Amino acid sequence: MPLSVPIRGKDGNMISEVPLPKGTDLTLGLLGSNINPAIWGEDAEEWKPERFLQPLPEDVTEARIPGVYSNLMTFLGGGRACIGFKFSQLEMKVVLAVLIESFKFEVPTDKEIYWNFSTVQFPSVGDMEGQLPLIVSLVKPV
Repeated sequence: MPLSVPIRGKDGNMISEVPLPKGTDLTLGLLGSNINPAIWGEDAEEWKPERFLQPLPEDVTEARIPGVYSNLMTFLGGGRACIGFKFSQLEMKVVLAVLIESFKFEVPTDKEIYWNFSTVQFPSVGDMEGQLPLIVSLVKPV
C-alpha cells in the first residue's frame, strides 16, 4: 500500500509503501487525516468552520482525500461511504438550530478537557471518562 508521504524507518531507510497481504484487515485512524497539519495547516486541530466557507487550500485538494464531504474522512468515501451522511448532517443542523435558539452553551474555563480518540471520540475531565461539563443558560423563555 503506497504511503502519501515517505517516512524514515527505524533502520534509517526511507519507506514509501507498506506490504499488505491479501485479506489483511485494517483499522484506519480517520482523525489523523481530518486534522493533519501537512494538509490543513498549523491550525488543523482548531475548530474553524469558516475555513469551509471559502475555496479549500491547494494542499487540501492536492491531497486527494476520498471523503464524500469537504475532503474529510468523517463519513468515509468511495463505495463504502456512509449512505446516511446527508440525513445525519440534516438531523444535526435541525437539533442545533432548535437548541441554539433557546440556550447559551459555555465550556467552563477552570477544567482541563482531554479528548480521547478511539472508535468514537469523547471528552473527559481528569479521571472521569465520558463527560464534558457545560454551562447551559436560557437565552429566551421556551
